[in-house]
Amino acid sequence: CFKFTNTLADMATAAGVTFRWGVTIHAMEADLGRITSVQTSAGRITGDAFVLAMGSYSPALARPFGMRLPVYPVKGYSITVPIKDASRAPESTIMDETHKIAITRLGDRIRVGGMAEIAGFDMTLHAKRRGTLQHSVEDLFGGAGDQSRATFWCGLRPMTPDGTPILGKTPVSNLYLNTGHGTLGWTMAAGSGRVLADMMSGRAAAIETADL
Repeated sequence: CFKFTNTLADMATAAGVTFRWGVTIHAMEADLGRITSVQTSAGRITGDAFVLAMGSYSPALARPFGMRLPVYPVKGYSITVPIKDASRAPESTIMDETHKIAITRLGDRIRVGGMAEIAGFDMTLHAKRRGTLQHSVEDLFGGAGDQSRATFWCGLRPMTPDGTPILGKTPVSNLYLNTGHGTLGWTMAAGSGRVLADMMSGRAAAIETADL
């Protein structure tokens, strides 16, 4: 994902896209049924069309326009462990079905992630959760990684009740949604982008959208 998205960003920049890194979005502004601008920490940004793709934070930005998006932040935890003994490390991705933990080889590191915690927007890193992740990887690949140098973090998956993403046009004429992908944001990213590109360009979507 990391390599793909960075390369894609380079290609987009070459095609004329402008990225504004480190900018906080506060709200959208509308007039006569259309979004006119976005309030940000870098000032107001205007445009002809807007895509709301803020993951678990999308409902808060859509609410002032009468939209109640059924997206809830489901917290997941992950550790990234440097490999110290490659002969003991995984070669691909496996699932520890007992603890519902995914273990993935990322070059010279091991990514260990999972769990689903209903805790709102609480980003507290609980030691007990880290212990579960460490136990899982050590139980299956003992001695492969250097746990003393592992990084521990969490993220908020934008979940919908049935797992279907919220994608497409809204009652606001120039506002589109691309959110609620849950644990499958990477899996569905390219397809979601294609659907939106078709819709915003006035083309028939190349992917079936009746259920979105």
